[in-house]
Amino acid sequence: MQSFSKELPSSLEKQQNEDDVSTRRRSLPGRIIMESWLPGLLVVCVALGLNFYRLGDPSLWFDEILSVTRAIQPLPVVWKIIWTTQPNMALYYLLLHFWLDVTNALGFAPTETVVRLPSAICAALSALVVFQMGRRYLSLSVALLASGLYVINALQLTYAQETRSYGLQLLLLSLAWYALLNILAQEKLSWRWLVVYGLTATLSVYTQIFSLLVLLSQAIAVVCLLVLPTTWRERTRQRFRPLLFCGIVVGILLVPILLASQGNDKTGWIPIPDLGDALHVFTVISGAQKIYEVILLGLCLLSVIGALCVQSTRLRTLILRLPVFASLGKQPHIRQFFPIIVVLTCWFVIPFVLSYIISQGSTRLFIPRYLVTIVPPLMLLAGASCMLIPWRYLRVTLMVGALLVASWAVPLYYQSAEVEDWQTPTAWLQDHYQSGDGMVCYDNDQGCEVGIEYYLRAYPTGVTFPEDAPGAFPWVHYDTTNQLGDSESALDTTQLATYVAQHKRLFFIVARLSSDDQVARVKATQQWLNSHYQYQDQVTTPTMTIYLYKVN
Repeated sequence: MQSFSKELPSSLEKQQNEDDVSTRRRSLPGRIIMESWLPGLLVVCVALGLNFYRLGDPSLWFDEILSVTRAIQPLPVVWKIIWTTQPNMALYYLLLHFWLDVTNALGFAPTETVVRLPSAICAALSALVVFQMGRRYLSLSVALLASGLYVINALQLTYAQETRSYGLQLLLLSLAWYALLNILAQEKLSWRWLVVYGLTATLSVYTQIFSLLVLLSQAIAVVCLLVLPTTWRERTRQRFRPLLFCGIVVGILLVPILLASQGNDKTGWIPIPDLGDALHVFTVISGAQKIYEVILLGLCLLSVIGALCVQSTRLRTLILRLPVFASLGKQPHIRQFFPIIVVLTCWFVIPFVLSYIISQGSTRLFIPRYLVTIVPPLMLLAGASCMLIPWRYLRVTLMVGALLVASWAVPLYYQSAEVEDWQTPTAWLQDHYQSGDGMVCYDNDQGCEVGIEYYLRAYPTGVTFPEDAPGAFPWVHYDTTNQLGDSESALDTTQLATYVAQHKRLFFIVARLSSDDQVARVKATQQWLNSHYQYQDQVTTPTMTIYLYKVN
């Protein structure tokens, strides 16, 4: 298989002249659209609109509540939490801490919208990077389709609207890939892009340690470009030493977070994946829309096959002799189609395969929330198929059709965006609370108390969770010591009787039970409460049930 790099220089110059003529022939509106930031601005606006839509409606769920609970601590405590038990998401906790400091100074409570806003903005900016990557290295059609599929992707939307680190991770990793492409593709090496790459690659791991697998995929992509006979091979070889130096610096900068991560593996709850789990990832990415899943993977496969055909001199010559494909060779970026597809394939395949293999052991990484990092290359691979379609109207039809089919999952996402409902029962508790009432929460090891405390703080009415309640303990104690409290005390009838005797009424709160044994023990405690005190009322959601008892 031969590459464009082995063709005669005169043919390259002739092709470049044809590209210049084609560019000059574009209409003035077309040049304005191609050369301005208008399409990118449109992508960002659409992404922000989708990310902001109903941003504050779903209740925060346990993981999000933990993010806020850690971030609102004093900075020295946040620092201790990071380096003691929570090195993953370190950068995100720090940024969220300063964000909440600013919003608090401006008079905004840490409500759902406020705490999710940074993720929504970061995810929207990552869409701009995806668009720019497609436009700069492939075509405007590719950029529009890829970024369009990206912003309406259900998995991406999920983490664009969560108080977790994945939106920031997507932005940093997209920037790292874009910087790497600029280092490899530009005729003159830019040290500025080396610095950008080093910073974003390093910060991506401090945001999510899973990013290490993505950095490894970048290293493999560079090796592929060093070996394969592409138009980028010579340039990649020229840039190898600066890239190696940059990689060494990144590795040194990552030593602290890697050392802190040893012994802090908290992925044991993730099951060992099998083939069904691997297929399920694509179901999640497609929003459980089978037709869209088939179309998406089909477009990606078309891009890979097309890249192999473009790379082969014999196949390329045969294809370009066909009248319908004659215009394919005139596209400005067709000569770098193959190396771009190689890069995108590495970005998509390597984290997917490595996380699956690693998860067969004690460290489990193969779940959709971590694999959201493969959504950008998947959408760019699908979008790249536009370059292989010679008929403009068919190309436009494909773009519009793919976007319409993909958009079917968007309303379904918004309908099921709420993972857990802590807001409704806590609001009920605040409405029914009277001075002198007591509260007992179970299971605090699973976040019952910390969930209630967040909503009492976000929407203050003067109600606070009692520190002396059986089973109560501050979650920050676990984060700084790795030791949970005595949550089982909440079901100890002796301790309950002593505590209840000090109050007029009791709110008995049950949330996030994780086993049948816990359910049985809670029922036994309820029977004891029913036999000793007067049941008055209750509120129930799939996440939590609060029972109200009158004591005297």
